[in-house]
Amino acid sequence: MKKNQKLRSGLYSRFLKKVGLFCIALALLPSLCYAIDWTPKYAGGMHIGYGTSSTVNDAKTYSARAMLGMLHGIMWGDYLQTSIGVDAHMLTHYYKGQGLRFAMTGYVDLRGFYPVTSDFSPFLDLALGAGHSLKPSGGKTSFYCEFGPGIKYKKFTLSCGLQKFGKDKGSSHFYVKTGFYF
Repeated sequence: MKKNQKLRSGLYSRFLKKVGLFCIALALLPSLCYAIDWTPKYAGGMHIGYGTSSTVNDAKTYSARAMLGMLHGIMWGDYLQTSIGVDAHMLTHYYKGQGLRFAMTGYVDLRGFYPVTSDFSPFLDLALGAGHSLKPSGGKTSFYCEFGPGIKYKKFTLSCGLQKFGKDKGSSHFYVKTGFYF
């Protein structure tokens, strides 16, 4: 009986310590948010880009991709941006006599910034969503992912990285984008 009572009192005291730490952290949260200035504000922008050196099912296709898109979202302080993005893609295929193909992507974009000065910030960009191929005879929808580093200088952005359409052995591209914020 004493052993069981001792065990219960030990669990109870550990529980109280954790609840106490949680309450202290919760009490400090508003001052922490004020210290790092997590005030949300609108962040939107437009960009153009170019991607090349595609592989489809492990075969090099020598296709190129011109992009035009926009982002609309929220900038959380100076460090984090969450956005919804839409891009239009025009693909040119240089193999087997194929012509132009068109695609649209819709995605959620996360950018983590490291502000060096008030004007200059490098960032990492991650976009996850869906891409829909708009072939002249109709197409299919597939997974879309984009990842890469970039820089923001005042209202100007420049980024590069990798794009992936489809699962497993889908289409992958290296891309470069430039744009501006408004």
